[in-house]
Amino acid sequence: MKPPLAIVGASARAAAASAVRAGFSPLAADLFADVDLRQLATATRINTYPEGLLDWLRALEPPAWMYTGALENHAELIDQMAWVAPLWGNPGDVLARVRSPWELSRVLRAAGLLFPETRASADGLSQDGTWLAKTYHGAGGSGVQLFVGWAESHESHDLHGTMVGLAELDPPYDAPRCFQRHVVGTPISAVFVAADGNATLLGVTRQFVGEDWLGARGFQYCGSIGPWPVSDTAHAEINKLGGVLARDFELVGLFGVDMILDGEQVWTIEVNPRYTASVEIIERAAGVPAIALHAAACGWLGSSGGSLASSGSEPSVESSKTGGSAESRLQPPVSTARIHGKAILFARREVVLSPSFAEAALAEGLRAPWPTLADISSADTRIEERRPVLTIFADGPTTDEVARLLRRRVAELERTLYAGS
Repeated sequence: MKPPLAIVGASARAAAASAVRAGFSPLAADLFADVDLRQLATATRINTYPEGLLDWLRALEPPAWMYTGALENHAELIDQMAWVAPLWGNPGDVLARVRSPWELSRVLRAAGLLFPETRASADGLSQDGTWLAKTYHGAGGSGVQLFVGWAESHESHDLHGTMVGLAELDPPYDAPRCFQRHVVGTPISAVFVAADGNATLLGVTRQFVGEDWLGARGFQYCGSIGPWPVSDTAHAEINKLGGVLARDFELVGLFGVDMILDGEQVWTIEVNPRYTASVEIIERAAGVPAIALHAAACGWLGSSGGSLASSGSEPSVESSKTGGSAESRLQPPVSTARIHGKAILFARREVVLSPSFAEAALAEGLRAPWPTLADISSADTRIEERRPVLTIFADGPTTDEVARLLRRRVAELERTLYAGS
């Protein structure tokens, strides 16, 4: 019988699919309860997000639970939920530290790693686009904007609505802000798994941010391509970064780091101490069993704690107490040696999903072993402007080819989506 695992967050679909592949029976609660998620898990849409997650968990009392995107902004709620059922992930005190730009700056600079200059006040700062205004209370790029024309843009919708236009995910208007020097380069993300103060790098992806061809704006996250090639120097810096974060912040399980690659320089921008949007691309491209590794690192298989196997760069996790079981060592399948990508399509205007569109999308969402579409709403769902419509996947021999395939697929889907509207 497959062990149950509760998964919560703004969107639980990707993690639920990973959990199924790892041999778990997921119980999911998020903002959408999309049709394809309901095919994978027992899914519940939370109308009072995120507070309603606590009552949901109390009603279930699962043997374990984990969180995905946006919930890291609710450290107190996570600790309350951890009293209900064992948490596979990072508790509130860890979140408070690793999500603080001041703590990140102190720790990383002490280790000789790069972190952008950050200030608490805008006094004296140029408003020419060389600085960003950030809340560190958003997700997927929400709460981030260029510090230009502040008097006018401070009142604009873009300040808060840069993720998906959902009030539940927008940072509060009075959320504390900091001002960070804008680093220009290639946005990338690294995925790690951590235990006992050590971290293993699972892969690096290139991020799509604010792409007009996807209907995204500003600093809105809208997709990933990976594995993304980096130089040996950058790879060494990223590996060092993971180790420093795991040791100094006591991170456990899966975590991601958003970075800017400027030549061979790697600038850390933000740490996401949970299953991230890039994980499923690493799973597809490198065959990494992400949730299995996360579970072992968090003490699954009868362990009171997890530890990383010291086998070079090969991703593997061992339980510290396994009684010699053959399951004690979790090894990922062989890499597919292909590039994989995902793109999140946002509505350019309000649209209602036709039955034919929803039916065709779900058919692609149920393809094995990997769906070509995901995060699919049911027929007749009204999707407001700037909200996510669905996620598109593609794979190919090169990063340029994957990007081309994604663009072509997006154009095809949009023609069908808006036909007759």
